[in-house]
Amino acid sequence: FSADWKERFVVWDNCCGTKNLTKDYNFAELYCSTLEKAELEMSAKYNTNSVAFQFDFLNDSLDNLPKGLLYALEQNKPIVFLINPPYATSASGNGKDGKNGVSATMVYNQMLSYIGSCSQNLYAQFLYRILMIKEQYNLTNLFVGLFSPTLYLAGSSWKKFRTKWFENFSFTDGCTFKASHFADCADNWGIAFSFWTNGICEDKENFIHTLIDVEDNHIVELGKKTIYNIDYSQSAKTWLKDTNKLQL
Repeated sequence: FSADWKERFVVWDNCCGTKNLTKDYNFAELYCSTLEKAELEMSAKYNTNSVAFQFDFLNDSLDNLPKGLLYALEQNKPIVFLINPPYATSASGNGKDGKNGVSATMVYNQMLSYIGSCSQNLYAQFLYRILMIKEQYNLTNLFVGLFSPTLYLAGSSWKKFRTKWFENFSFTDGCTFKASHFADCADNWGIAFSFWTNGICEDKENFIHTLIDVEDNHIVELGKKTIYNIDYSQSAKTWLKDTNKLQL
C-alpha cells in the first residue's frame, strides 16, 4: 500500500464502536457503522467528514447502507475494511469469553452448516459476511485490515473457514502485540493486525508476524513469529495412530 491509501481508498469500519481505529486520521471517503446508536452519539466529534450510521452488520440488509457506500460496492471501487470486530463466542462454545445468544445472527445461520463450529465466534461471522459481500458484488479491489486473535489462522475448528478465506484473500503482512495495548485487556494474550489483499493465498499454512511493543512512545520490533496450521499436513494424532497400526 502506498502512503496515500487513506486518500485513494473507500474505507469502511463496520464495527466502529466509538471510532478508536480512525479518529486520529483523515480519510477521503470513510464510512463508520456500529450496532449501538449511543456509540455514534459518543463519538460524534470524531471523523466529522465521515458517514457514520447505525447498522447491524451480522443481521441487516445491505439495502440499508448509505447510497455512497452502495455505489462504491456496485462500481467495484477500491475498498478497505479496517476493523476490530468483537471476539465473543456463544456460551455453548469453548473459551472464557462465551456469552449467551451473541452468535444467534443471520450470518451464523448461513455459515454454520458450511463452516462449522467456529461460526459461533463473532469475528468469524464478521469475516464471513465480508466474503458474502465480496461474492455478491464480484469485488476485485477489496482489502481487509484486521485486528483479531490469531486463532483463525491456526485453530483446527477454523479449517473450513480458512479454505474459503484463502480462496479470496492473500496474506500480505502482519504484526502481533500484547492485548493490554487495547483498553481494558489483559497482557497475557496477544492480538494481531493482519492485512489481506484480493486474491488467492499461496502459502496457506505459515503466516509470519512481526512482534512489536511500545517503548518511550515508539513502536519497537522484538522479532518474528510464525503462526501456522497443519491443514495440509499430517497431525501428530494421525501420525501416532498410523505408527501404531504399522507396529501391530
